[in-house]
Amino acid sequence: MREYVVNAKGVKIKAYEYSQNGEPILFLHYMGGSAAIWRSIIPSFTEEYRVIAIDIRGHGNSDHPQKGYQLETLVEDVREVLDVLGIYKTHIVGSSLGCYVGTMFASMYADRVISLVNSEGALVNHSGPGGLYTESKEEHFNKSFSNPEQEFDSREALIQYMKRNWLPWNKNRALVMEDYKPRKLQNGKVTFVSKRENMRQIAEDLYDRRIEEWYDHVRCRVLFLPAEKEGDLNKKLAFIKNVECKLSESKTVVIPESSHAMMFDHAGELVREIKGFL
Repeated sequence: MREYVVNAKGVKIKAYEYSQNGEPILFLHYMGGSAAIWRSIIPSFTEEYRVIAIDIRGHGNSDHPQKGYQLETLVEDVREVLDVLGIYKTHIVGSSLGCYVGTMFASMYADRVISLVNSEGALVNHSGPGGLYTESKEEHFNKSFSNPEQEFDSREALIQYMKRNWLPWNKNRALVMEDYKPRKLQNGKVTFVSKRENMRQIAEDLYDRRIEEWYDHVRCRVLFLPAEKEGDLNKKLAFIKNVECKLSESKTVVIPESSHAMMFDHAGELVREIKGFL
């Protein structure tokens, strides 16, 4: 694996290249995650594809600036990474936040995306008619981001917490945490890498977005992967049906028993659906 640090207008974005075979495929992680979430499925793609993953700003080993978390900025970070790596056209596979970034990228730079895979993201608006949330924006964010950041005495204590609470704990989740470096706090304790305030900025930017408008400009094939057990499946299927007519080609698959981060509990099925689509 090769590692790169790309300067995106003063913010350092960490990129990882796992292979150089065939067409590029870029993996974009969910909010609070990092490129490490894909470790369980990346080996299935390295023989046929040039596999790239990045840590989105505010995540993993990329910089964590106090501001600059609009979706357009995250998209430009991706463009900067692709330009530095000499990649013009790529497949994009996203999970949750990664889907929003990937879909907006495909909307802004339609000629640079070969295909788009949206796993539990960019499948429904957050607010408005048919949206995920019915409470006001203020109520939603007070409920979701009001708790203080969790603190742990050590990295080992944080890992033990994850083993008890990130269930079902398995080898795919363990892969994510094997070299996890918690963020050090001023009081000597540690916490999770991504700052709550930075993630709130991303969530606030997403809240009133009209995602269906992005698909007006998407020209590539799209695979939609809503999770069966995440909730609001009917809302997501209705949204997908509404945007399918805008696309040249699309496919929707609901993996049985799947939940939000399906690379951990349904890695085999996820790989099969993505590779079949590609």
